[in-house]
Amino acid sequence: DYKQSGATSDCYSIYSNTLSYGMPAWSAASQWATGELKKADEYGLIPDSLKGADLTKNITREEFAEVALLMYRKASEITDTTPYSPNPFNDTANPQILKAFKLGIVKGVSATEFKPKDLINREQVAAMLARTIRLIAPNADYSTTGAPTFSDQKDISDWALSDCQYMAKIGIIKGSDGKFMPKTTTDAQKAVGYANTSREQALAMSVRAVEKIPDIK
Repeated sequence: DYKQSGATSDCYSIYSNTLSYGMPAWSAASQWATGELKKADEYGLIPDSLKGADLTKNITREEFAEVALLMYRKASEITDTTPYSPNPFNDTANPQILKAFKLGIVKGVSATEFKPKDLINREQVAAMLARTIRLIAPNADYSTTGAPTFSDQKDISDWALSDCQYMAKIGIIKGSDGKFMPKTTTDAQKAVGYANTSREQALAMSVRAVEKIPDIK
């Protein structure tokens, strides 16, 4: 892992308790991600649960819900979000999840379970990001005409296909070697974390989305 000894928070954010005293907002990150991570910290897109964390690790459903909620609040300038009540889930009481659920950004895996600690795959990431962007810019053009075609497109779930295509079209989620890698389809893929998204990748995507909003609108 790339130890982030040189990158620092450049400013104080109302969403962050990290000050620019030569202290990074994370304990570890990859070198490629540092530019966008600095922006994520500046924009207030790093939730409390990830401050000081190893951002090379894979992100959970809970953590990504928190990132998506901050992205919504930053881009929409709507900060008075409230949790869904009564809480339908028996495995989480996280108010940030319940706020994202009320907005329609996230969904449970069932009527009563959210599975907050499960790792999120790339098609789920695409769907959450797309829902967030649609909330912020409801009248934008969400056609997928001109979206790239991936060699593993058949592996993308029907419910997520248009979201994956749109995220790829606008450059927020990029494929690798012509593949989107939406989810694991074999035990071997699962063993190596084939379709997982790292925390730093998720934060980079949220930065790209926030910066794309003016063009999307």
